[in-house]
Amino acid sequence: MQEIQNLSLPRTYSDLKPWLQEHYRDLPKRLQSVAVFALHNPDVIALNTVAVISEQAGVTPSTMVRFAKSIGYKGFSDMQEVFQQSMRHVPQPYSERLSSMQRPAVHEQSVLSQFSQAAMESISRLEQQTDEAAIKQASLQLAGARTVYIAGQGRADPVVNYLHYTLVKLGIHATLLQGTSPTITDKARMLRPDEVLVAISFSPYTANTKELVDVCLANGVNVVAITDSTLSPIARTDDYHLEVLEDEVNGFRGLSATMCLALCLAVEAGKQRAERQESSH
Repeated sequence: MQEIQNLSLPRTYSDLKPWLQEHYRDLPKRLQSVAVFALHNPDVIALNTVAVISEQAGVTPSTMVRFAKSIGYKGFSDMQEVFQQSMRHVPQPYSERLSSMQRPAVHEQSVLSQFSQAAMESISRLEQQTDEAAIKQASLQLAGARTVYIAGQGRADPVVNYLHYTLVKLGIHATLLQGTSPTITDKARMLRPDEVLVAISFSPYTANTKELVDVCLANGVNVVAITDSTLSPIARTDDYHLEVLEDEVNGFRGLSATMCLALCLAVEAGKQRAERQESSH
């Protein structure tokens, strides 16, 4: 496979994430799966050998090397240094890994224990890795909007309803954008530039939500996206997107960290709205 031409090789993880988002569709399918794994598990990439990483990613070590070279790195170790540099800014990564190693085997844990642990780790990762400035920027869009429209389906549905409930309680005019395609798309076309769409979608992502984002951005309507990956189809360079990843337990993913993020977004928007109202008096 030919290497993707890259005049500016990403040397920090914060640079690598948008680079992968931009070039994701240029990668072969196999390398796309590696890209998703790498962005979801930066600590695994940073702290393990290529053999261990490839086993967890479900690919061969040579595929990991191909992935690194496709970006423009000399080899896997060259790329790994980028992930290792990013881990230096994450509080206590080694203590977290040690705590995980000391946990009892899954079959010895109760269901409550398994899901509680997954929820705690998901929320801890949210706190450590989420840029608070990004939350504030997104909340400013909600606070300044005439109406906040909220859309999401499937696993995102509880988050949609909770965010709507909280915004309304905080005095922000919010509306659920619901319906079937193409009706819901027609509704999205009616949004105005002084309104905002909050789009929520998680893997495997819903086509309807992506279409709503496309329509709104094309019409100059700001979009705040809550999703689980930089490579998500609703995470764009021209919107305000927040990433949240939930730990799995035997294939079941909770919403603990996602609900926490939604609450933070709503409360911050409420604070911003209240400050604006006070300054106008």
